[in-house]
Amino acid sequence: MNSASPISEDVVNPSALRLALLFSFVFAGMPSFGAASLDPSKLPPPANAQIDFEHDIKPIFDATCLRCHGPERPKSGFRLDNRESALKGGNDNAKDIIPGNSAESPLIHYVAREVPEMEMPPEGKGTPLTPAQVGLLRAWIDQGAAWGNTNTGPQIAFSAAPTLGWVTVSGDKHKFREVEGIREGVNGGLQEFSFLQQFGPTARLSLEGHFTVPTDDFQLKLELRNDDVGFMRAGFEQWRKYYDDTGGYYPLYSPPSFDLGRDLHMDIGRAWIDFGLTLPHLPQLILGYEYQYKEGSKSTLEWGQAGSRNIYPSSEEIHEHVHIIKADVTYDVAGFSIEDNARVEFYDLKTRHDDAVLFSTGPGPDAIIHTHVDGTHIQGINTLHVERQVLEGWLVSGGYLYSKLGGDASLNQFTLNPLGVPVNGSFWSADTSVLKRESQVVSLANLVQPVEWVSLSAGAQGEWTHQDGFGNVNLDTGDPNLPSSFTLYPSTVQSSLDTQRTSEDVSLHFMVIPWTVLFADARLDQETIGQYEQDLADAGTTPNPSTTFTRNTDYFNHREQLRAGFSTSPWNWVSLNAHYLRRNNDSDYDNTKVALDPTGYPAFIRNRTIDTDEIEAKLVMHPFWWLRTSLSCQFISTDFHTTTDPVPGMTVPSGLLAGNYDAHNFSISAAITPIQKLYLSGSFTYGATRISTLAAAEPIVVPYKGDVYSFYGSATWAINPATQLQASYSFSEASYAQDNGLTGLPLGLDYTRHGVTVGLSRHFSKGLSARFGYGFYRYSEPSTGALNDYTAHGVFATMVLNWPLN
Repeated sequence: MNSASPISEDVVNPSALRLALLFSFVFAGMPSFGAASLDPSKLPPPANAQIDFEHDIKPIFDATCLRCHGPERPKSGFRLDNRESALKGGNDNAKDIIPGNSAESPLIHYVAREVPEMEMPPEGKGTPLTPAQVGLLRAWIDQGAAWGNTNTGPQIAFSAAPTLGWVTVSGDKHKFREVEGIREGVNGGLQEFSFLQQFGPTARLSLEGHFTVPTDDFQLKLELRNDDVGFMRAGFEQWRKYYDDTGGYYPLYSPPSFDLGRDLHMDIGRAWIDFGLTLPHLPQLILGYEYQYKEGSKSTLEWGQAGSRNIYPSSEEIHEHVHIIKADVTYDVAGFSIEDNARVEFYDLKTRHDDAVLFSTGPGPDAIIHTHVDGTHIQGINTLHVERQVLEGWLVSGGYLYSKLGGDASLNQFTLNPLGVPVNGSFWSADTSVLKRESQVVSLANLVQPVEWVSLSAGAQGEWTHQDGFGNVNLDTGDPNLPSSFTLYPSTVQSSLDTQRTSEDVSLHFMVIPWTVLFADARLDQETIGQYEQDLADAGTTPNPSTTFTRNTDYFNHREQLRAGFSTSPWNWVSLNAHYLRRNNDSDYDNTKVALDPTGYPAFIRNRTIDTDEIEAKLVMHPFWWLRTSLSCQFISTDFHTTTDPVPGMTVPSGLLAGNYDAHNFSISAAITPIQKLYLSGSFTYGATRISTLAAAEPIVVPYKGDVYSFYGSATWAINPATQLQASYSFSEASYAQDNGLTGLPLGLDYTRHGVTVGLSRHFSKGLSARFGYGFYRYSEPSTGALNDYTAHGVFATMVLNWPLN
């Protein structure tokens, strides 16, 4: 398959260029606003004090200016993170700061909000400066606009935190790894390290990261940057996720549970390199490459058969590799802020899934189904985003996405006994499955604030996707050792999927009540899906009625969501937020299915409705300097209704209540400083949930309900200026299960977990400190007969080295 040719059409596509031109024609005639004549008489007077940059000026820049005028994509090319850039001015080469003359410095007039359409910070982007803050800035400029650090020569800073620990576990070591995310035994490495070399105010080299073994947790990030030219960023990171190898639990069996006896884990990582160009007066350009991967084996909940219960553990081996080439362009032109992002993705996946078919006498399964899946695809994606502040109270934006995917896959499924001999079962394979998908998305949005006390935002989005699939498959059955019972069944499958989705959003905020915001928002979604699937026996093959089918389904969905609420803070030490949400999801199905059972699942379902009500409130109080607390509650109720085809001999009501979900969630947190050297914090959450479905006289179907508790508390005590004692305790408990062990399989979340850590930190000098700690962990799981229980102890030591050289 030639997968390279369609991608070249995706990365730079004519539709994206047409959309950009459309925005240019629509808004090119909009007025632009320049600076008016500067009138020093309207400015607050300079502060009558000697100004210290670090104490008086830097906090103002950090709080109100650097969000838009920092080193990353500074607006208008004007930067306030170093003196050299600040005095140079922006893209128009105008001097915004004139040392010794604040009255003629445009920056002062902008922050004093005396220049129409040039108020800084802009409305909604930060809190306006007070007259006192403007006075400090005036005095600072009049005194020469000195910076905190005038040394522009090379500077070096280095820090490292080597760590060493040891953990012992009694009980289920695999469950300990899955829950706590660490391995037993000796572990250590560098908890963190960093290196920074500054070459003047705009150029620097930085290196940071961490690595620990044997958990294989690595990270290395490198950046070489000159703020006036560009940057190079590169990095590598990997972390390991552990899985328990135990399957389900059924107390009436002996043994009641099985495990694979394997160390299941997945290594997840990525490596990347980006080159960026940030020259003044030119678009910002980033070219990059990224590699992502997943390697290892994980457990799955699709357990295999042991006796009459599916409790034998299953595993899946995964080898996933993704190569991504990316190009990003960002620029401002004629008042437009434009971003164009392009991606080409090369994806490769190989998996093997093992499921026990039958387990009778042991020690292993009588037969195992092995399923191998290989898949590759190439996908090209291009997005364009355009934004413009048309007027002071009107912001418009639009976006366009185009994506095209071409891929192929193969499947091979067969059944073997422990000796590797094929046995009776399914022997399905597909070697030439092809998938093609094309998507387009267009969105438009407006944010309008006609008056100070009301704001309105509205947007709409449309999505169109077409997908085709085709493959030659072999649905062979029987025992290959007995030719008379082994049936070859080659066939052809094809499918198509057409999706159209539109959504509309509107949000309204009122600020007519003092210290209060009233809000209401609505979202509407409409979705149409046409799905076609066909499986036909090849010429000369007798059709198998259990697999041959033709299915044609049209799906229509309408979703509505309405939300209203308020946020109020009548006093500066208290705030209250609350809202009510109503969501309705209504789906209709028009099915045609021809198979052994023409009305089989899910062709008999005609309609599904999901109604959800939600109430949520949060109260935050800070009545004293030593106390801050918050309380929140949430109530959710969801009803599921279905309408089906008539059932012969039975009366099925239209709009049948098929299920219900209820959840009540509560939380409380507090931070207390009873004395100056002691800090306490804690949080407690409680959730009660219940899922019930229509039993239909089946005792195996019972309500799924339970409670979940969690608590976390910590304390820090400063014994002296150089020594601190820290302690924390975490607790969680869940009793969320189905009580149907006699007729079905007991499932759910039923556990209790405790964790305690104690640490002592000591600063020996300005560049040397250390921390010593102890950890205790206990986990019990009654729903598995204590087979997953564990108790663990750990000790660790970390040293922190800081080495600044000037």
